[in-house]
Amino acid sequence: MVMLDLDVGDAQEPITVAADTEAKLRIVSGKLSQNKDYLVPRFEIVDEPLAKEFTHPIQLPHGEMSDKELNRAKWNMKVFLDTFELPSQFSPEDDLPGAEGWAILGLQESDDYGEQNTIKKFLPPK
Repeated sequence: MVMLDLDVGDAQEPITVAADTEAKLRIVSGKLSQNKDYLVPRFEIVDEPLAKEFTHPIQLPHGEMSDKELNRAKWNMKVFLDTFELPSQFSPEDDLPGAEGWAILGLQESDDYGEQNTIKKFLPPK
């Protein structure tokens, strides 16, 4: 039998950052959704070590979209790639982690995860 003796007395609850805050983000991981129709990057807030990590799914462009939907998906992906200075050909698992960029954050309440930060707007590189 294994006996653990852990000192967790100084542990602090992860926090969210106020809505409309401009924050530097780092991508922690990237993956495709189960149906491979969304890119799902996971972010951390660089200057706030206690902040919760959060995801922001980005719809991938595909041929079954209307012209309007296709343009919107391409534009959203372009803004994401420009913000994090990423090429248009990349591996989500290999190339996204470590990339940094800026965004304006929002807040959202989730039944599963409580209050979470969201991306209101990606910002061009500084």
